Amino acid sequence: MTIMPWASQPLEAGINQALSAMEAGMHVALIATFDLKTCEVSDVVEEVLTHPELQAFDFIPVRDENEIVGVLYRPYQDEKQVVGLVGEAMQSIHESMLICANDSLLSFVEYADKTPYRLVTNEQRIVGIVTHSDLQKFAVRPVLFSLITAVELLLAEWVRQKYPDENEWLATLSEGRSKLIEQRWLEWSPGNMAMDKLSVSEFCDKRELALALGAFSNKSAARKKLKYVEWLRHAVMHSGDYALTRENAQMVACTVRFARELIHTLQDSLEIPKY
Repeated sequence: MTIMPWASQPLEAGINQALSAMEAGMHVALIATFDLKTCEVSDVVEEVLTHPELQAFDFIPVRDENEIVGVLYRPYQDEKQVVGLVGEAMQSIHESMLICANDSLLSFVEYADKTPYRLVTNEQRIVGIVTHSDLQKFAVRPVLFSLITAVELLLAEWVRQKYPDENEWLATLSEGRSKLIEQRWLEWSPGNMAMDKLSVSEFCDKRELALALGAFSNKSAARKKLKYVEWLRHAVMHSGDYALTRENAQMVACTVRFARELIHTLQDSLEIPKY
């Protein structure tokens, strides 16, 4: 049984335009640090790394007089003997280290595993820094959740379009999951809280249905990507700390790329507007 909604359905106008607008409106400046703590090229590396004001930072901008000319990267220094001057140990400025304050926040997040920091520019001046530890900040969370929500809505729509008979896809799930969905439908539908039984299913149900029913040509690769998306979904939805370590921050970046790939794949197989 389904009910006819009185308003528009979630994917009726497509999602690409909405995601693009969200990205354009959420800038790197929202998560960057502008009160820069710096060191000088002539400073001794060991003294910089043990300085009380700098011990909390992995990436320390380096000045030569009034200009920022490089970055001292703490994790790299921790792996080798700490000797010499900062100017000899720093990573010198190059174009790939820079990002504009008005650039999309997600353009940094998506590749934070490959470029764990960027120096933030405004009118050709370096004014701040953004690092993979900033992935924890509030402004990142609605962007991540929007991407994840798009994946889940597309999974549901794929099942609806390819298997309109609810009994057919329900039979694909385990008995326990099917019974839980039936129970929720009975509880939620009287209050008009669910359009159909699929709308009361959980992410794991939609994931398993799409995998079992043929949404992806490479099932093992799709399962891996969906597992990452599900992990991040739960962490963001429950206000969890999903990027407390370098490893987890790198997982977030990978997951953003996976979400984009999944969105593209599902959109290509569905009869819905993309824009």
